Amino acid sequence: MKKRILALSLAAAMLVGAMASCNAKEEVVSSAVEARDISLVLWGSENDQDFLKEVSAEWATKYAAEHEDVKSATVDVQIKGEDVATTDALNDIAAAADVFGVANDQLSNLTAANAIYKMPDSVVEQIKAVVGESALGATFCDGGYYGFPYAPNTANILFYNKSVYTEEDIKSLEAMIQKGPAPIIANISSAWDTMTWYASAGCELYTGGDKTVNTLNSDDAVKMVKWLADQLAAKTIVHVGSNTDAAAMLKDGSASALLYQDWAKGDFQDALGDNFGVAELPTLNGNHMKCFGGGKLLVLNANTKEPEAALDLAQYIISEESQLKRFEMVGQCPTAPGLATNEKIAADPVVAADVAQGAYTLTNQPLNGTANYWGLMEAVMTDVRDGKVTTEEDIKAKLDELVNTMTEAVNK
Repeated sequence: MKKRILALSLAAAMLVGAMASCNAKEEVVSSAVEARDISLVLWGSENDQDFLKEVSAEWATKYAAEHEDVKSATVDVQIKGEDVATTDALNDIAAAADVFGVANDQLSNLTAANAIYKMPDSVVEQIKAVVGESALGATFCDGGYYGFPYAPNTANILFYNKSVYTEEDIKSLEAMIQKGPAPIIANISSAWDTMTWYASAGCELYTGGDKTVNTLNSDDAVKMVKWLADQLAAKTIVHVGSNTDAAAMLKDGSASALLYQDWAKGDFQDALGDNFGVAELPTLNGNHMKCFGGGKLLVLNANTKEPEAALDLAQYIISEESQLKRFEMVGQCPTAPGLATNEKIAADPVVAADVAQGAYTLTNQPLNGTANYWGLMEAVMTDVRDGKVTTEEDIKAKLDELVNTMTEAVNK
């Protein structure tokens, strides 16, 4: 069955119809349609309700004013978080919202059920113009792009003690290690966090949904893991398993910097006080360090009766203006790189670091058959953490086994 693809009116460059799953048919929009009322349902998290209601009301007024065939437009904003939206939508897609938010790793479930619209190339380019290539990649699944990114999920940024490192020091991980005196800490065995080292070595993991692309066992990957094992042995890099332990080490000075996720920023701010520093990841071997990335995105219900309006609403919500408002109202880090230099966003160092790091991510692609990655990678990196795998030969053997197992699963 073909995925449902939004069709564009060439004259207006606007969405006017859809290509159904099995029987594609053209829909002609009359230029003399009587003005009508339009009503949409939008699902969003509880934390976003005030923001979504405000921008939806703005959009409704604007949309009705710009369309002669629309007498009025309304949006019913309902509480349905990204953690449950996919499950509830798949239980009864006909009763689901016209537009709803999901985490990008849920796309494979939704596309397999033909539950959401695939974006046509022209719309993809419009989304890309706002959010950039990296954030756009989080919407890719099953050969196409399926959503509108509104919140990034960046695996790692750099937290550091400003009394130890200068702004020049934090540009290079090697420089930070050389300066010391306390080690840099990171979660070495977490499959989410540890992808930082592989991505920074240039590894790819099913880029663009290509099942043949998995270079986690490349020569550069082996060299990177060997380097990391050497740092662990020398205790210039030390494993930390939780944000609580990390904060304690930063506070007592037994660690001077940390690669971690932004959700724990409050713990690190409390630990470092006036010496709290945060930035995008530094360079390693002369290249900007990367990390795993994903995000939250709006998707369009394939059963919506108002696809043109649903598309327009989604685009309005991810516009730079709306993303700035979301930041002001909710504190949500934006996906639009154009906002990185905004005065208000730049004033929040954690958000500014997230936005900057967002350009250097390896997208966690939603692809059927990849669920075994997490356990396989954790097993490999636990052995590295514990000093059980130290030679390039042993590392290569472990990574070959990981890639071969994943390749077999993803091609079933």
